[in-house]
Amino acid sequence: MMNRYRVAPPSHGGVKEPFTIHVKTPIIIPAPVLRITRRNMTRGAFTPRKRVVYLLILTFTIFSLLIYTMSGGNIQKEEKIEQKILDMQARLQFLESLYRSRQHDVLTMQTKLLGEHKHLTSIAAVDRTSTSLSPEMQSLLKNITGSRAAAGLRNKQTLSLSSVFMPQLLPHLLDDPYSLTPAYHMKSDKKTFADVVIGIPTVKRDKESYLLITLTHLIEGLSEDDTNTTLIVVMVGETDLEYVITTARQIETLFPKQVETGVIELISPPASYYPDFDSLPLTLGDSKKRVKWRTKQNLDTIFLMAYAQSSGTFYLMLEDDVVAKNDYMQDIKFFTAQTTRSNPDWFFIEYCQIGGIGKLFRSADLVRFITYVQLFYNNLPIDWLLESYLADKVCTIDKTSKACGKNKEMIRPKYKTSLFQHIGLYSSLKGKMQKIKDSHFGTVPTYYPHSNPPLDSVKTTVQEHSEHTLQRAYEGNTYFWGIKPKKGNTMEFYFAKPTVIERYTFRSGNVEHVSDKIKDCAVEVMAVNGTFTQIDAFDEFGMADGRVPKEIGPLAAMRLRFLSDSAFWVILSEIELHPPEPDAS
Repeated sequence: MMNRYRVAPPSHGGVKEPFTIHVKTPIIIPAPVLRITRRNMTRGAFTPRKRVVYLLILTFTIFSLLIYTMSGGNIQKEEKIEQKILDMQARLQFLESLYRSRQHDVLTMQTKLLGEHKHLTSIAAVDRTSTSLSPEMQSLLKNITGSRAAAGLRNKQTLSLSSVFMPQLLPHLLDDPYSLTPAYHMKSDKKTFADVVIGIPTVKRDKESYLLITLTHLIEGLSEDDTNTTLIVVMVGETDLEYVITTARQIETLFPKQVETGVIELISPPASYYPDFDSLPLTLGDSKKRVKWRTKQNLDTIFLMAYAQSSGTFYLMLEDDVVAKNDYMQDIKFFTAQTTRSNPDWFFIEYCQIGGIGKLFRSADLVRFITYVQLFYNNLPIDWLLESYLADKVCTIDKTSKACGKNKEMIRPKYKTSLFQHIGLYSSLKGKMQKIKDSHFGTVPTYYPHSNPPLDSVKTTVQEHSEHTLQRAYEGNTYFWGIKPKKGNTMEFYFAKPTVIERYTFRSGNVEHVSDKIKDCAVEVMAVNGTFTQIDAFDEFGMADGRVPKEIGPLAAMRLRFLSDSAFWVILSEIELHPPEPDAS
């Protein structure tokens, strides 16, 4: 009887499908081959060419033996065959690790041979990115020549962060010698070191950006003395340089003095810093969308930490959607000094108890935490990693959870009140909504109007509530509110004429009724003279956002179709059907 085994080949930066082999007898690799392999692995002298040769020899030998053994022989015990295969996998993984080590050594030698590394790095960054800028952005750069925002692409002071990272934990970093060098760095040369570095990671948000509000509160809350000893580093976690430069220009325009004197800096990582997010393994039972989001958030966090750890004595971890109390820095410095005298072994001090906001670290301790996050960056969100790291430092398996919690509290002292308040409604995870209001910034809209293509008719089998009809929602006058849709209920939009739709957005729920979201609902399109075809579905956050495949052509209609009964009423707070731009081909 022939046994089948699935063997996962070694990964080279992406997820590979396992292959299947059929064996009748154990695989025995000849002693000469093993001696050659062991001798060369012991030497560790694997160049890429040699590595390929050795892998080819192993592969040829293995499959030759497979062909031979499949022709006959006694069936051996399943455990022995399985052990041989596992041994083979282990050896191949070991070869892979040796190759990565040698690759890192080669990259280190390349860096040393580059000479004036800072200057060449900045030039290389420009050469690699300037060609991708649109004509409009190139024109903008000409118009702002001489500004800090324009100089961010050619900053000679940009340093590599390679000393803080372990490339074998993030092997994709070895594919580009500049993967750990900021692609953009807006920096003044008037500040060299700070008492406290405030790190603010930011990304392009789905709806509203709070970054400038956050910076305004942080700057206004500093005394003159604190301004001289504080550095605010904004890390834009986007590889779109047009967006990065636009953000930098907005900051420089609003805070010219702070940018010029070095109170505010802005950095952005290169595209090669990030892995292939589509190939990430799914963990914690989360959707691909959420795994991708929290993994990137972890990588953004440690990139910013790696840059900041050499720029100041302490590092304050913030987010881009907070406000601060007046004189917050005075409170931080006083309480930190007091705590250090009474409890010198603290790991971080909490000045806000929400997520990753308001955590103060000694910069000297950041390298260990950065390494820890590299081990588990795809497994847990950043606030969970903080908790896990604390537990690994002070908890033991023979102690109760109560004792563990008490030990953790000893190394994470808390300030008596929160110095920072979270104000963001829309998360950086597209579609995720957080019901938090702040009286300083007025009311939050309950719907988002758009100028959609003209319709011939709107039809729905969902019972509509009061004046919140589907027709009025489509026209941008209010949101749609439906009463507990049933399986098979639809919302249909028939166009006045055949219409090409490039992209669409259907957002459900709003700040006043967060739970009234659409779930388990299909997005369908009907081409001219065709039938309805599903192209998408609402995600876990009650949102459907995407593009209509070009091959479908002009549409006669679009519709939403419920695939199961809804336990709640539903709200459509945004309907956007976007045709191509007039000048698009």
